[in-house]
Amino acid sequence: MVKELRAGSADGLRRGGFTLLSSLGGAQAWVAMDTVSLEHQIQSVQRHISFLKKEQMALLRDLHLEILRLQKRCSELTHDLEMREAQSHQQEAASRELESKCRALESQLEARAAANAELRREVAQREALVSALRCSLRTEERRFLEELRRRSHRATVLGTELQK
Repeated sequence: MVKELRAGSADGLRRGGFTLLSSLGGAQAWVAMDTVSLEHQIQSVQRHISFLKKEQMALLRDLHLEILRLQKRCSELTHDLEMREAQSHQQEAASRELESKCRALESQLEARAAANAELRREVAQREALVSALRCSLRTEERRFLEELRRRSHRATVLGTELQK
């Protein structure tokens, strides 16, 4: 394609990659050469476009695969988080239940400790009573033995007096 032909120029002009000659025969030859060159450039550009399209498709495929991988990983992490939260809630519920049972057991322990203290006081009182009763019993036993000896001695004395 001839961009500009100037009449009267013997050697021609060079513009935009085209040589413009004044003679029509020479111009046609250069136009034919430029057409072949343009066809080569077009083919080269088409190869580059084809290469870039393939690269773009490969890049898009890789990006799509990466998105899928990241979505899967996100789902896995979300599932793990939900499981941990559920586990945490279960542990919190179990912890609250154990704390409640612990408070109930502590309350029972306090009640039983108070009951044990009361029973120990009662046992101490009864032991004191038993000790006092034993002491009283020994005193009574001594008194009865003393009385028995006196009566036995008196019976012996009276029995001897009767025999006389």
